[in-house]
Amino acid sequence: MTFQVEFQAVVLAAGKGSRISELTTTKPKCLLPVGPMPLVWYPLYKLEQAGFTDVILVILEHQKSEIQSSLDKTGIEIRIEYATIAENEEIGTADSLRMLYDRLKSDVLVVSCDFITDVDLYGLLDIYRMHNASVASLLLHPQHTEVIAVPGPKSKHKVERDLIGIDQQTNRLVFLASASDFESELTLPKSLLKKHTSLKLYSNLIDSHIYVLKKWVIKYLKSEDSFSSIKGELLPHIVKKQLSKPPKTSEPRESIVTLRDAGDIFAYAKEEDLDLAIREASAYNDHIGDLKPAYHDDSIRCYAYIAPKDAFGVRVNTMMNYWTVSGKIIDSWQRITNGKELILKHPEATISSNQVDDKCIIWEGVNLKEKTSFKNCVIGANAEVNSFSRVFNSIVMNNVTIKEKVAIENCIVCDGAIIENGCKLKGCIVGSYHTVEEDSEHASEVLTESDRLMEF
Repeated sequence: MTFQVEFQAVVLAAGKGSRISELTTTKPKCLLPVGPMPLVWYPLYKLEQAGFTDVILVILEHQKSEIQSSLDKTGIEIRIEYATIAENEEIGTADSLRMLYDRLKSDVLVVSCDFITDVDLYGLLDIYRMHNASVASLLLHPQHTEVIAVPGPKSKHKVERDLIGIDQQTNRLVFLASASDFESELTLPKSLLKKHTSLKLYSNLIDSHIYVLKKWVIKYLKSEDSFSSIKGELLPHIVKKQLSKPPKTSEPRESIVTLRDAGDIFAYAKEEDLDLAIREASAYNDHIGDLKPAYHDDSIRCYAYIAPKDAFGVRVNTMMNYWTVSGKIIDSWQRITNGKELILKHPEATISSNQVDDKCIIWEGVNLKEKTSFKNCVIGANAEVNSFSRVFNSIVMNNVTIKEKVAIENCIVCDGAIIENGCKLKGCIVGSYHTVEEDSEHASEVLTESDRLMEF
């Protein structure tokens, strides 16, 4: 007998990383090195630690071989089922779930490939189970970070803010919108304030892009192809629908001609008669202050789990965030991985230098020649650093060649770049496969082929 699992896990990793295109023109965003592992390893390991044995990983088709090869080297044990998207196909996060409709048989835990956290998933899953929710979302308090110098030209880091309304009695997520949608003032519906008298509005919570979705939400999404993104379109729509009441007739109308004629959302959110009977017979109520029944008889219920204030969590979707999390990964490793051993120097690296401090992470196949110096840096797979060169507070990715008498400080050097003899780089980003000319000096620049960036 085959038992249906409670949740299926989906990790979305098909994003092109357009906000950090200097790093992702020739490299999948999900494979950006963060400490000793590629970025996508962190959510996969988080799922593994939570007890998941299988995951669907959504990626771009032409990147599958590279991603699969990279993950095979990490020792990850969770079984990965790859779902691929054509390179030239413009597809959002909601589109990805719609594409997976035939594979999704249970409720779904959706995770972004770019989120690194020490928060376990049990709090989110438990609040979802407790209330038989339609949707549950993991939120974090803002992270306390010091001002740091990010490689590349100086630019203002624009913080995206969401307006998130949560009922403090029940943890119901009752309002969700982007702060940019409102110029100066926000007016909430009277029906919302009357129904949720303990409403608190937040403007600084971090959306982890980790969501638990009822199976009916996926079915509804399949019938409504106007939604492209989960965060920007699908979630606000469902959250808003909590204030509505179902029409008198809300049975799905299956059309022979088109799937679009599938009825309203309440047809999909209809609860089982047994669940309704149990709740009606119970003395349980999720709120106080009125005589309304539990959940106000809402069939659509959205919830938020706010992680503890000291929790660590970063979405690696900007250059600032990538640089910040890379600088914190060693100190946060034990919390993020729940005690997994941190291997700073890969056993297959050749390290002839005697000046490598304990804040450095050296990947496999690296060759560090004699008379070189390294402080607080990541040196990616198969990179080579020649004599009389030093690398401080930098990220050097795979297959990079650094020749003699080179000084690199506070930089990111991407795959396959060549730094010729005598170069001095400070605060720079060197693009993939770019060659920095001999004896040149650069500060706070992006050094890359302009035609590569034009792809984005």
